[in-house]
Amino acid sequence: MRPSYFASRCFRLLFSAFWFLTFVAASSAFAQSLVGERVAARAASGEQDELTSLLYKTKAGLTLNYVQQGDPKGRVIVLLHGAGDSWHSYDRVFPLIPKHYRVYAITLRGHGLSDHPESGFSSADFAGDILDFLDGMKIHHATLVGHSLGSFVAQKVAELDTDHLDRLVLIGSGPGLVKPSTETSVLSAFSRLQDPIPYTFARDFQASTIYHPVPAQFFELWVAEAQRVPASTWHGLGQGHREPVEELKKIRIPTLVVWGEKDSIFSRADQELLVSTLPKATFSAYPETGHALHWERPERFARELLAFVQGRPVGGGVGSASRP
Repeated sequence: MRPSYFASRCFRLLFSAFWFLTFVAASSAFAQSLVGERVAARAASGEQDELTSLLYKTKAGLTLNYVQQGDPKGRVIVLLHGAGDSWHSYDRVFPLIPKHYRVYAITLRGHGLSDHPESGFSSADFAGDILDFLDGMKIHHATLVGHSLGSFVAQKVAELDTDHLDRLVLIGSGPGLVKPSTETSVLSAFSRLQDPIPYTFARDFQASTIYHPVPAQFFELWVAEAQRVPASTWHGLGQGHREPVEELKKIRIPTLVVWGEKDSIFSRADQELLVSTLPKATFSAYPETGHALHWERPERFARELLAFVQGRPVGGGVGSASRP
């Protein structure tokens, strides 16, 4: 190889490397600038720190996926999702809870990244997992929040608990007796499902729970979470949660019942029975809102949740009252 050729090639390589490193440095600086702007924006808006996803193993050996955020010494709020969901059910709520609260959102057994056992899907089974979690995490004086399926789990936890809960919030809930119908109940469709869960079922099921439009990116995520749930879980959920209504009288802590007036699953009559049976119930109805009201109206829901946690009056908007 001639010296002039070798020198020329070395120069080209060094020149290319210089511009490559300059590009990388500029890109890195730009990325850091964006991150800095986002951090500053979060700080300015009071937005919550990012969620931390973790695993908890129960005494029975079942692993539950959960997320946490906020001050470890703050007031505790524990969130439970509905059938076919996961902790992602509260994605629109997390940023609205100030950082001085300690928030946990648990993915129930058979869902999301929690273990998927073949059986054990009664309210008592789910409640046992949650009581184990509360005990293992040394959580006391918590507000327990449950949506739909999670509300029945929360009811059962509150019936059994004597040590962990101060308040209860039920979203899209009903009285303690739910029985499937072979033709009309939403539960009847669950028993016919087979793996893999059809996209059309997941899409239509999640769509049936909303009335007011939700952002597309969240809806697509919730549909994907429903597809993740195996048929064995759906079959177990299809058996319903047969608890005598009188069991609700065991719940002695203040309870907030929130319900969308366009709920396709639970009726106004269900709310009247639920609230009249609970010893310390407050009721809030959301006009033009469906079953998943925390998806549809996260700002109002978060506002009422925090007011309730603080012991302040809930409501003030149309449809809010102490009783239905």
